[in-house]
Amino acid sequence: MTNVLKVALIGANGQLGSDIVSHFSQSDRYQLTALTRADVDITQAESVQKALTSQKFDVVINSAAYVRVDDCEQEVETAFKVNAFGALHVARACREIDALSVYISTDYVFRGDQSSGYTESDLPDPISIYGASKFAGENLVRQTTPRSLILRISSVFGKAGASGKGGNFIETIIKKAKAGDPLKVVNDMFMSPTYTYDAARLLDELLQSGTIGVIHGANTGICSWHEFATQALKLANISHPIESIPASAFPTKATRPMNSALTSDRLESITTLKMRPWQEALTAYLTEKSYR
Repeated sequence: MTNVLKVALIGANGQLGSDIVSHFSQSDRYQLTALTRADVDITQAESVQKALTSQKFDVVINSAAYVRVDDCEQEVETAFKVNAFGALHVARACREIDALSVYISTDYVFRGDQSSGYTESDLPDPISIYGASKFAGENLVRQTTPRSLILRISSVFGKAGASGKGGNFIETIIKKAKAGDPLKVVNDMFMSPTYTYDAARLLDELLQSGTIGVIHGANTGICSWHEFATQALKLANISHPIESIPASAFPTKATRPMNSALTSDRLESITTLKMRPWQEALTAYLTEKSYR
């Protein structure tokens, strides 16, 4: 008989959380407890303790985050309360109940000044408050409990959209194109998109294999934001021009990495599941959203 894991998911109504709920609920390998902010406030240690230590969870997945990158530059305290101290509260509760602490992190922990993609062995060096708060969260989790899994993903797109951002990049591009609005997208910032459905499937595999430590879980391949947007409209059969501009023409409050592409040098030895190329993942997403 399959060993059923009792899993608590924090941030269950987020972009990734929604796909974790959908995928894990269909499996007989998990007994999932989905927690939203109404159920637990990770910035409050007492709230976390009450929500997590009352049951004997085997795994706690913390996908809650303050992800508004530019706002983090002004709202530093909030960013660290959620992304760093929130992670600490969850990790401490996990240590108390001997549960695996899973922390969802980001490509923004890297500086972004190397030409190749970043692997798990590359040293983080964040250049924004958001990135710094997430890296602090990683360190606090790893310092608190030896039973931790840090899954870094990047440039996320999923069916639910980002609750903190009001959708996702692809939805914004398609909406503006359909409205006939002019589109300008940067062509010199590179990343590896992550389809949340694929990330949820990967997380399933990682839990089943007992993986700990840091894992990069983006879809394979590297693209610019302009290439990503262009491919999305092409696949959605929408004909609309997208002006290609340098990042310097689109100043933002937060400094962003110029190349934060994620690759993995660990996955091949851990699981037979292959993260598909971002183009295939994007096609699947647009099909699911009935754009194709």
